[in-house]
Parts: sequence; structure tokens; C-alpha cells
Amino acid sequence: MRNHKVLIGLLLVVGLAVAAGSYYSAQYYKQANASQNALEASYQNNFFNLIENMENLDVLLGKSLASNSAGQNAITFASVWSMAEMAKANLSNLPLGTINTVRSNQYLSQLGDFSYSLAQKAADGQEINDSDWQKIRQLHNENRTIHKELRSLVELMQEKQVRFGSLARVDKDKLPQESLAVLEGFGKLDERLQNEVPTLTYDGPFSDHVVNRSPRGLTGAVINKTQAENIALQFIKKMNRTGRYTVGTTSLASGRIASYSVTLKPQEAGRSELILGISRKGGHVVLMMDGGEPAAAKRIGYAQAIRKAEDFVDKLDLGAFVATGHLAEGNELLVNFAALQDGVVIYPDMIQVSVSLDTRNVAGYDASKYLLSHTNRELPAPALTEDEARAKVNPRLNIERVRLALIPLGNLEERLTYEVKGKIDSDTYYVYINALTGSQEKILLIVETPEGSRSI
Repeated sequence: MRNHKVLIGLLLVVGLAVAAGSYYSAQYYKQANASQNALEASYQNNFFNLIENMENLDVLLGKSLASNSAGQNAITFASVWSMAEMAKANLSNLPLGTINTVRSNQYLSQLGDFSYSLAQKAADGQEINDSDWQKIRQLHNENRTIHKELRSLVELMQEKQVRFGSLARVDKDKLPQESLAVLEGFGKLDERLQNEVPTLTYDGPFSDHVVNRSPRGLTGAVINKTQAENIALQFIKKMNRTGRYTVGTTSLASGRIASYSVTLKPQEAGRSELILGISRKGGHVVLMMDGGEPAAAKRIGYAQAIRKAEDFVDKLDLGAFVATGHLAEGNELLVNFAALQDGVVIYPDMIQVSVSLDTRNVAGYDASKYLLSHTNRELPAPALTEDEARAKVNPRLNIERVRLALIPLGNLEERLTYEVKGKIDSDTYYVYINALTGSQEKILLIVETPEGSRSI
């Protein structure tokens, strides 16, 4: 009888354990499913916003062709510039895996910068010439075609019931045929832009001459696969990662910066893989991505995350940098850094660092912009004093800070400016005054959000 009671007790304990396990397992999968649905909703929102912005671009370009007012043209082209920037942001937030969208991003950048240059012309009372109007007609026709192709992709995704989350896999061979067909649709769009759309020949910061320029920051000899793997293993020490890592796979990838893609596998359970891009020339770390790890006991705030990013940048041995802004993306904080040379902020030489708010680890690093543009520049001496630069801005601007900054403006052009930060009412502005001529080069309005700040 006693053994019988013990057996019943054990069965009750096992039953309770199974029930508890089932409950917590169900809760886990419920939370995981909710996270996946929220991420999918974000992707869908970006995709439909991309389509809406392309449609609005079509309308605005069409209106510009019918306008005969310089004032209206200035407003219209400024709107095109803003809309193109939003479309580019939408596109960059889509999980398109290995599909190359460089030409699509370049097209939207060129469209925006070209329109901005026309808005400045119109605002200054300059006439827009026949050559520019011909380009606008071409862009209008092309934009209409892109809009139709994106609409076709919507229909394909709805017909095949494809979710954007399924497109994010790196290995295309493991994708279902339906998902592959959608990815190929984006790829064909980018390919057609490359082959059929004429390059905008204007002095804009994203003209082909700049895009095709050889990276200036790559120094040193060409390295081999083994050297790339050793560099990757050494780099993670700067991330304060504990535990041992071994090399998983290494492959050579082409692109603007030819690099070895090195996957590092952790020896301890519960740790994530790390993927690093090591440039073939010079062995520079181009990027690092963390697969994600279990959350720490307590989530950190933005200020602590920025400090962690700053500490990491200090260990890179790339010189002095200053944080120029941040943006929250899910459970990560993305921090932008610009290089410093002789006390001047060098905006073209930028790196990005992502810090996980949950794990407190550096979760991402991107030095591609820095490696593409970095060089030791011969900076001119300012012809204006700081006080003279202050006098050039609108008197309604309540100035908070003035500093020297090198900004990119055009085709291989960089300008030394005074960056004047100030407020009008509750809005923050950055006004850039040419340090040699005193002319106003650019104005940025900073939009503050709970996730961080962005400039428009």
C-alpha cells in the first residue's frame, strides 16, 4: 500500500511538472509568436509606406511638369526630396536577405538630391533649364514604372501568402519557391534600374562618380583567409566578450569593399554566433553582427548604452570620434559616430555601433562609410570667426552650440563649415555656414521621437 501511495505521489508530481512545462512552453511560444507578428507588421508597414511614397513621388513629379511658378516649383521639389528620403528609409528596413538593392537606394538618393538642387535653384530665382526638365520627365516615367512593379509584388505576396519574415534568410537555397519569387522581383527591379535608368549627371553627393570611387580608407596589403579569421578572433576581444569562439565558416564576398565573411561559433551554450566582414585589402573590420543572446537581468537605458558604444569605439584604434546621434531599433540602440580631425567633426567619416539594451553587449558595428571615405585631409583655415558665423544665421535662432564641421555636399566635394545648433520655440535646427565664404550651405531640422532623433 505504501509503495502504491508513493507511485501515485510520483505520478502527481510528474503530471504537475508536465502541466507546468506545457504552460510555460505555451507562454513562450505565445510571446515568440507575438514578437514575430509585430516584426512582420513593421515590415508590412514599411513596404506599404514605400509604395505610397513612390505614388506620391509620381504625383509630385507630374505636377512639377505642369507648373509655371518658381515659388511652387521650390515647394514641389523640396517635397520630392523629402519623399525620396522617406522611400529610401522604407526600402532599407525591408528584410531582403542577399538581394542587392544598391542601385535602388542610389536611384532614390539621386532623385532626392537632384530635386533638392532644383528647389534651391527655384528659391534663388534661377531658371530651370531644358536639360533639367528632360531629366524630370525621365524620372516621372521611371517612377511610374517602379510604382507599378511594386504593386505587382504586393499582388504576388498576397497570392502566394508570403510573409516578409520568410525573406530574411541568408541561404537562398533554403527559401520556399514563393518567397524566392518575391525576392527575385526586388532583384529584377534593382537590375533594371542598373541597366535602363540613366544616371543623373549633377554634382550631388550620390552621383555615380562617388559611388564607384575606390574606398579611400583601405590601407595595407591583401590578406588571405587564415589572416581574416585571426583578425576576426582578435576583434571580439574589443567587445569584452567572455568565453571561447572558434571559426565556423569563411567565404569571400564581392562588393564595394571585397571582404571575407567570417562566422564565429561560441563554445558555451546559450551564446550567439558572430558574423564579421574583414576587408581583403588591409584586413580592416568592415562590419560585425551578433545573432542575439538571452537578456540580462535588467534592461539598460539609452545613456548607459551610448557610454558602452563610446567605450567600444575608443578600443578600435581608429582615432578620435564624437557621437552625433542615436536611434532605437527594437531592443537595440544605434549610435552614429563621426571622426574628429584637429577638432573638426568629419561627417563623411562615420561609423555606427549598435548596443543591445537587453544583453548590454555591442550587437553590431558598421565601418563601411568610414572605410569608403576616410583620408587624412588638409583642412583649410577658416576665413570667418565663430562670431561672424553666428551673425550669419537667422536672429530668431537661439544658439546653443557652434563648432567646425566638414560636411559632404556634392560630387567628391566637402565643405568646411560652422555647425550652428540652436532652437526656435521647441524645434532644434542645425545650420551650416561655409567657414570660407559665409554662405549658408544647409539647414537640418531635428525631429525628436521616443526612439531618438532624425534630421530632415
